[in-house]
Amino acid sequence: MMQTGKGTDRKLNRRATEQRELIQEILQHAGGHLDANEIYRQACHRSPGISLSTVYRNLQLFKEMGLVEEHQFGSRRYYEPAPRTGHHHIVCLGCGRVFEFKCPLTERLKSRISKEEGFQITEAEVCLTGYCPECQERLAVNATENRNMHGQEEVR
Repeated sequence: MMQTGKGTDRKLNRRATEQRELIQEILQHAGGHLDANEIYRQACHRSPGISLSTVYRNLQLFKEMGLVEEHQFGSRRYYEPAPRTGHHHIVCLGCGRVFEFKCPLTERLKSRISKEEGFQITEAEVCLTGYCPECQERLAVNATENRNMHGQEEVR
């Protein structure tokens, strides 16, 4: 869990700022992965004077200190508080949401590759893509509507 408030600022050897604390709070309570624009959007509601560059600077600082992890999925970068346990990601191609999952096979694979190839494996990241249940439903409805608009009957 990401430290917040004065403890983090002492660790960072920087003076505490309301904006930094706000960004930390947004990340901590996000319940998922956020990109910088979403963090900025949420921060603007509570601190209209905050700039996007302030968000990026603080994200970089938090990343350097190991307080957040940055993940790149496609062309977008997402941030999350540094997790305590290993997990992987599924990115929805429809809505762009990021979901987490655990995969015990990853640890076994790291161990096997390490032994077979002589590598010291430090990290493994699995990123799957697909469509979440909501997007699957939306795609099915759109496909049915398109068939109906073009006079095609649904085949079952």
